[in-house]
Amino acid sequence: MTLGNPILEWDEEFYLFGGGRLLQGHLPYVDFWDRKPIGLFLLYAVFHLFGAYRVIAYQIGALLALWGTALLIRRMALRIAPASGALVAALIYEIWPTLAQGEGGQSPIFYNLLVAGAMCLLLDHLQDFEGNDRNRRRTLGMLIMLLFGVAIQIKYTVVFEGMFAGLYLIYREIRSGSTPRSIIADSAIWVFVAVLPTIASALFYIMSGYGHEWLFSNISSVFLRTTESHQIISERLIKLLPLLGPFFIVMGANFLSRRSYSAQQAPYVSFLTMWAMVALGAFVIFGTWYIHYILPLLVPFSIQIAPLFYRKSGRNLAWLMAILGLVASQLSTWKHLRSSGGKELFLALEKSVDYGKSGCLFIYNGPVALYDALPYCRLTSHPFPSHFGLQREAGATGMDPLAELHAVLTQEPAYIISQEPEAAGENRNVRKALYDALSRDYVRTYSWISRPHRRMLSVYKRSGGVLPPHPALAPVPQSE
Repeated sequence: MTLGNPILEWDEEFYLFGGGRLLQGHLPYVDFWDRKPIGLFLLYAVFHLFGAYRVIAYQIGALLALWGTALLIRRMALRIAPASGALVAALIYEIWPTLAQGEGGQSPIFYNLLVAGAMCLLLDHLQDFEGNDRNRRRTLGMLIMLLFGVAIQIKYTVVFEGMFAGLYLIYREIRSGSTPRSIIADSAIWVFVAVLPTIASALFYIMSGYGHEWLFSNISSVFLRTTESHQIISERLIKLLPLLGPFFIVMGANFLSRRSYSAQQAPYVSFLTMWAMVALGAFVIFGTWYIHYILPLLVPFSIQIAPLFYRKSGRNLAWLMAILGLVASQLSTWKHLRSSGGKELFLALEKSVDYGKSGCLFIYNGPVALYDALPYCRLTSHPFPSHFGLQREAGATGMDPLAELHAVLTQEPAYIISQEPEAAGENRNVRKALYDALSRDYVRTYSWISRPHRRMLSVYKRSGGVLPPHPALAPVPQSE
């Protein structure tokens, strides 16, 4: 139901659009604004190379990343549980993302593979960090931190798990009996390797004359977002509880069982438990409580399922969780198609927004995939709808959304896509300005009503007058 659907989630639609812009020579943070690391757009640029098959390409890539992560989960879980428990832990990781908007190419689906690879490498060579071969320890640490460094350039939230892994490597280095000088030297090398991809990204922008843009987009803007209302946060937490609750029950059951692990298993159990706590702490620190933000938790949390298989009651609980999760995930996919639409809706929108050789498209609130599917007309450097529409983003994106909206409307876009009624947390001043223009200069030409929320996705066409030419389709001036 999802493979080939171009409008799964706005985030991944924008990543694919950004990857396409990158291939056209447009720079993130300069020509189109977002706060995601450039590595994520480079990844989607690879998928964009598949042309007409780019949507399926990124979704197959995400599926392969999911499978790869599940295999690594099984491998790590085998350290602390029977083979059957490790298998079910891997299966639960494959099931649960669909419940958290991870059925497509959300960024954690990709970087979870790198994080799991780094952690698995550490666990596979845990005994090597007790040995006397310092060169081997240093090299392994460099490989582990390089994986984290690349993952950080897909999403910066990985930094917390990377710090945990780095501190654990230092702890193991201390236990190996290394001298303080050796410990400091190796630690410095590991830190440098971890930040190297980010340094490379920053240096590229600095040398291109866009150092300020990089710094603001990647770092400063994160801290400028305002907090949302208690009602919005409460609604998100209510949605999160059924997804995380089963894992908390499992971890509680593992703790209360007071199972005695072997001396060989003990360090693995400690590490995996600490990892789960660090991942949870990172989720809490960010505090936005978006449902897809739990996707990184699913790697260490799924591993905690595996030890249940030491007891019959635990096996029954794990299988029940897997079966209920599978049923719920299919229902979730079906509900998502009803509420957000699928390929049929996308094709209808594409047909409705037929601006030919004149006019442009502005998406205030709707599927960003249309920017990528149709000849792109750059009305603004901030094409992602939430950066216009959300109140919490009003002072955090480097633009005044109300002034930017007026600048967009001055260019007289041929079509505008929006949704009714007003969404929770929306910037009311921006919305009022938009709908004043829509009621004055536009007519609704297409609408689609989602279920069960009864929200209307609308296409508005500019009425009367001569539309300005579409920049991508206008004739190129001939030099004399």
